Amino acid sequence: MATDKLQWFRDARFGMFIHWGVYAVPAKGEWGMFANGWEYDYYEKFAERFNPVDFDPALWAKLAWDAGMRYVVFTTKHHDGFCMYDSHHTDFKITNTPYKKDITAELVKAFRAQGLKIGFYHSLVDWRHPQFVPDAEHPLWKKGPEAWKGRDRAVYRDYLYKQVTQLLTEYGKIDLLFFDYTSKFKTQDEWDAEKMLELVYSLQPEIIVNDRLSFLKTPKFYGDYATPEISVPNAQVTVDGKPVDWETCMTMNANWGYAGDGGFHKSAQTMLGALLKCVSLNGNLLLNVGPDALGRLPAPSVKALKEMAAWMADNSESVHGAGMAKFPAPTGLVYTQKGDALYLCLNDPPMGDIILPELKGKIKDIELLADGQDVPQITHWGWELLGDKEIRIRPPIDIPPLSVLKINLEQ
Repeated sequence: MATDKLQWFRDARFGMFIHWGVYAVPAKGEWGMFANGWEYDYYEKFAERFNPVDFDPALWAKLAWDAGMRYVVFTTKHHDGFCMYDSHHTDFKITNTPYKKDITAELVKAFRAQGLKIGFYHSLVDWRHPQFVPDAEHPLWKKGPEAWKGRDRAVYRDYLYKQVTQLLTEYGKIDLLFFDYTSKFKTQDEWDAEKMLELVYSLQPEIIVNDRLSFLKTPKFYGDYATPEISVPNAQVTVDGKPVDWETCMTMNANWGYAGDGGFHKSAQTMLGALLKCVSLNGNLLLNVGPDALGRLPAPSVKALKEMAAWMADNSESVHGAGMAKFPAPTGLVYTQKGDALYLCLNDPPMGDIILPELKGKIKDIELLADGQDVPQITHWGWELLGDKEIRIRPPIDIPPLSVLKINLEQ
């Protein structure tokens, strides 16, 4: 499953997810139509008011890049069926709003110019399409089978394929495709997963595709990488007992799409801690922002991105191109590794000396990554409490949270 085309993904380790659509107008999240029981006519009128005049994709791209993100995954269509691009196959799209312009094209141009890889999120589900066959996670389900009698999933599948074809032929090189999702009520047959992958790879041979064309990887793993969600696994992700490339997606607050109640916002330290844990397990973090209806990123999200940028300015080498270490980290901490360098990530300023397992006689020197100051190995006392392969080190006690020690190993 792991191929050379995934190398950029492994090196990047950190991406920006953007959930944005007409659901930003009611500001109840991207599942707002389903969760609130809104009728189609009521929901579709939000498109008449969607006019993100403050959209500044170059600013978003700069914020992402400075924060250490190296790719973007943008929601071209969510489950509500609204297209954030100039679809040839539906009128429910951004170019039919007061904004009129193709937001996807604008975003791709700006993010590509900044140096980020381009990824598209595209929902396999479409609550609005007249031939999509509902399940229990569809707004029509509560009305019963009579509400969708006679629907033909083959007709919907043709629509889906045409949408994907347009996205992969009209926006230049697309590096990643994030399908979402095959529910527990459906199977990969709904989309003809193998045929879909053939289409995608024929249009963009170097693209990488996530694993959501099937439910729980059955009957097989479709795609190139795995996508756990809203959690960091305890170990390298595997499929059929074999390690695979993977990425977990998480929110910066409590929502994917914009929610106007403000809500809870995670700290930059919390999010960077999750990123480092992902890297330590050979994984990526895809961190979501939810712009509002005017095209602005929430102020707490911007603040957190700038704080992450400040951390990245000193510590990015512990993330980009790094992965799982060959040695066990001290209890409660994580290592990442790149070549002969181990990166010890300190969640909090140290209480005192730190004992490193398995590294006695293997260390060339240690430095604080932020400023290069020496971190000494303590060999003149306390050795009687150490295991045979342990070594005591003494980092500065006044360093900020999430400081990183670079441990250069003997070659």
